[in-house]
Amino acid sequence: MEQNKPKKQNKQKRERSGPERLARMYAGIVIGALALGGVLLLVLPQKKYSPSENRYLTKRPKITAEGIFSGEVQRDLTEAASDQFPLRDRWMQIATTSQFLLFHREINGVYIGRDHTLFNKVTDSDLSEKNYRANLGYVTAMAAETTGDVSVMLVPSPATLQQEKLPTHGVIYDSEPYETLGVSLCEADSVRFVQTGGELARHLRKNEKLYFSTDHHWTTNGAYIGASVYLGAQDRSIAPQADFGVETVREDFYGTIYSKVAGLGLIRPEALALPRALPEGLTIETDGPPADAPGVNGEKSMPKLTGIYDESKLDGKDKYAVYFGGNYGRLTIKNPSAGEGGSLLMFKDSFANSMVPYLLDNYAQITMIDLRYYNESVPALVSEGWDEILICYEMSNFINDRNLVKLIR
Repeated sequence: MEQNKPKKQNKQKRERSGPERLARMYAGIVIGALALGGVLLLVLPQKKYSPSENRYLTKRPKITAEGIFSGEVQRDLTEAASDQFPLRDRWMQIATTSQFLLFHREINGVYIGRDHTLFNKVTDSDLSEKNYRANLGYVTAMAAETTGDVSVMLVPSPATLQQEKLPTHGVIYDSEPYETLGVSLCEADSVRFVQTGGELARHLRKNEKLYFSTDHHWTTNGAYIGASVYLGAQDRSIAPQADFGVETVREDFYGTIYSKVAGLGLIRPEALALPRALPEGLTIETDGPPADAPGVNGEKSMPKLTGIYDESKLDGKDKYAVYFGGNYGRLTIKNPSAGEGGSLLMFKDSFANSMVPYLLDNYAQITMIDLRYYNESVPALVSEGWDEILICYEMSNFINDRNLVKLIR
């Protein structure tokens, strides 16, 4: 019996050595990959911009004693290691695909819903009713200082009208209390609160595609409905959408929400269409290049517009920027064929960009102001005299926006 003991112990040691060897091999591979990545991070050229994420990347910082003691160098090094890691986009795609295959339906603040529709996750806790009340107060205070007709139109967030497409246990904010409060606060001060949700919902029930599946914006069909509702509230008419010559210009559109899930391979591209039959002789005036467009060597340049479109954007990542080439602090469109059509001043986010083509026939001048980038006096601008003033935002953007205070400064 005693003679068999060493053999049994040796057998157990051999059995343990197999898993241990695999564990050591795995650890060696991981450490080696990280070490190789670290070396490549130091020797490979640094990328300035990520087209897939539509943002500038953090580059390796200059090492200074002041930066080390302040913690800035360490922070920038951490961000640069993440942004500049070799094959970063591929690793991110693998990570998000793995999460999806493990039945995760919320990745990086994005819901992956039915039919692979993507939604930004916005819950009640993400929104500030206090800020919403303040923003509506700035609007009504501005309206008191003008003789122009003032309206607020807050476009419903895609998920609030398509809750049946949310994943199981997906939660979205309740928009109805904000609609009710908006009507109450605005109309008490003679500001029109234009509601588009009912009309959008009616068309969605017909299975019309009014919002993109990979982007937070509405499609040109949704924008047409929004324009119809606004013009109807102004007792203005709009031609049938067929008269605008809507044409599919790309079949490979991916929006900004898609970038947040790092190119999840299961998500298919979609069509981007534009209204082509627009008034002739349009002129565009801006306060400079698009404020949100990436520059070359720190310099931004004016896009080459064909009418209101920057066709070059159709070949890039941010195809929605085909409208005007991006967002400006101030952009004015003049339409000589509108005659005495009047003037419209819009304070807006990017949702308004795709709606403007459907408004052009009705106005001799439309001026669009993006308060994120506009730093001139808004009261002075408003005092110039406008037939109509429209505040047009996606609802959750408006609720949390911190720039609307400029309306009274």
